[in-house]
Amino acid sequence: MRHSLRAPLLLLLLLACSRLAAAFRAKDGRCERITIPMCMDMRYNLTRMPNLVGHRTQKDAAAQVHEFIPLVQLGCSRLLKFFLCSLYAPMCTEQVDETLVIPACRSMCLEVKSQCEPILHKFNFRWPAILDCSNLPERSDRGQLCMEAPSTDDAPYLDGAHAVPGGYTQNPEWIRLLEALRGRSAGALPGGVARTTPGTGRSTEVCPPRFVYVAAIDTSTGNDSCAPRCDVDVYFRREDKQFASVWMLVWAACCMASTVVMVLTFLIDTSRFRYPERPIIFIAMCYSMYSLAYLLGAVLGRPAVACTATPSGEPFLIQRGVQSTWCIVTFLLLYFFGMAGAIWWVVLAVTWFLAAAKKWSREAITSLGSYFHLAAWAVPAVKTIVVLVMRRVDGDELTGLCYVGNHDPAALVGFVLVPLFAYLLIGTIFIGAGFAAMCRIRHDLRGDGLDIRKLEKLMAKIGVFSVLYTVPATCVLGCTGYALLHERLWSEAARASRCHVTPGAVGDAAACAPLERSVPAVEVFMLRVFMSLVVGVTSGTWIWSSKTLASWRSFCARSLFRRRQPRKATALTSFPPLQPLTAHDKAAGKKTVSATNASLQRPGSAGRQPHVQYHKCANTNPICTSRV
Repeated sequence: MRHSLRAPLLLLLLLACSRLAAAFRAKDGRCERITIPMCMDMRYNLTRMPNLVGHRTQKDAAAQVHEFIPLVQLGCSRLLKFFLCSLYAPMCTEQVDETLVIPACRSMCLEVKSQCEPILHKFNFRWPAILDCSNLPERSDRGQLCMEAPSTDDAPYLDGAHAVPGGYTQNPEWIRLLEALRGRSAGALPGGVARTTPGTGRSTEVCPPRFVYVAAIDTSTGNDSCAPRCDVDVYFRREDKQFASVWMLVWAACCMASTVVMVLTFLIDTSRFRYPERPIIFIAMCYSMYSLAYLLGAVLGRPAVACTATPSGEPFLIQRGVQSTWCIVTFLLLYFFGMAGAIWWVVLAVTWFLAAAKKWSREAITSLGSYFHLAAWAVPAVKTIVVLVMRRVDGDELTGLCYVGNHDPAALVGFVLVPLFAYLLIGTIFIGAGFAAMCRIRHDLRGDGLDIRKLEKLMAKIGVFSVLYTVPATCVLGCTGYALLHERLWSEAARASRCHVTPGAVGDAAACAPLERSVPAVEVFMLRVFMSLVVGVTSGTWIWSSKTLASWRSFCARSLFRRRQPRKATALTSFPPLQPLTAHDKAAGKKTVSATNASLQRPGSAGRQPHVQYHKCANTNPICTSRV
């Protein structure tokens, strides 16, 4: 009896052990119910992790496969959704002692690729490497099972109901969907550059082919971005950039020449330029340094000023940083002196108001000179330091210079538009009030029958100079505001711009052909450059008078006279010996001696006269005295 029971018990023990071993073998690869929202309506409902693309949880798989929804919504292939789910949530079935994962067949992948890849190529997108068909088994491979493409009748959800209406070529939603695709995994955005987060393998940024990925300068903020490349056309075509270089060089040279002449005129005749006119000289000084930035940009070139490179050597426009020395120099010249010139315009308006409306004298206005200098130089210096500390300096593709707000709308508003508008408004109000006061004075003088020609001439100069400043400054504000309103639209258009890819150079920047036309309106930027420099050119109108010619004529005459005047150089030992003075010379110099003795008296020595000996210089007549 015992022997009869031993055999069944042994069989049961062996069966239990085999089941336990199978359970341990399948512990990490057990089938689980599909929880990915996109794949929950599939004809199968079980999957297994890790999937065919390496995700260990369905949560990670869902985050990535959902990034393909725009492509599914396009409806390029009826099998696309089924194919994606077969990779990210492959079919799983449990056998007696193992679980089987059944992927899609290679034929299904090739069919989807043949239908969707041409559409991706139209937008310069490559077929994602993660969907490589060579990784899938053939239907004829008996060593591994695979799923064939289902028919339309067997899969009613493959009828293209999610297709985007109106086609992809004219539907604006397609552009939005393409932008959504840029957040996918490495290789999912063809023609772009992807980076992954260390330790997770998941993509954090994907850049279009005309852009390059730039890691955050401050890793705590995670401020990664796609920066425009320097070796291809991104926003502006090559011809427009070449024209902009010539345009800047010409007007910067004119501005420099006009302002330098004005500053030199002030240096040779400082008494001519007193308050309230003196701020015009400082405006000219600021614009001479402002134009120097454009000259440096034209001489050094765009790559040396506004561009830097990634660790892998890819050049890109500087974004929110100070990686280039010349970039910092041009920014300082443009921003500091540009803002200082605007504040000196306010100072000019205030001084004219004090002189015309409040009847302040020149001496009273001059006494405030130190406060004017403090405001005109300290305020721009503080703003410049804040911009540098916040790293809001970026490069401009068209001009090749560095400024604030080229690609940062918030910085453009806070550091450029608002201050310039405030300075222009305040200065215009004071100029208007001063001009109105001068008109009243002119009316009173005319009523008294006095000569008002000088006053009318002064009013005309003030009016012309005010118009020559306010009109260009208003145009600069208008062009900057226009660029601010369209910056997002231009950025989206530049990111969606295709590259004409050549064989063997897919995704390479060298394969991006030059733009046929610039994305923004180049005329607006050319007008802004012209108006920002023409103020320095027109500031020279203040010295267009006969007084300037007279000042230079007098200066040249003095310089020429000094150069022609002979200099007598005699040795110290060649001075003639002193001779005693005669009685006549002593009588003639009595008053001089008395004054000298009085000046030589010291406190506490009243009544004591210093001993003075008189001599006469040989061959000369002046009085010479020497104290012994």
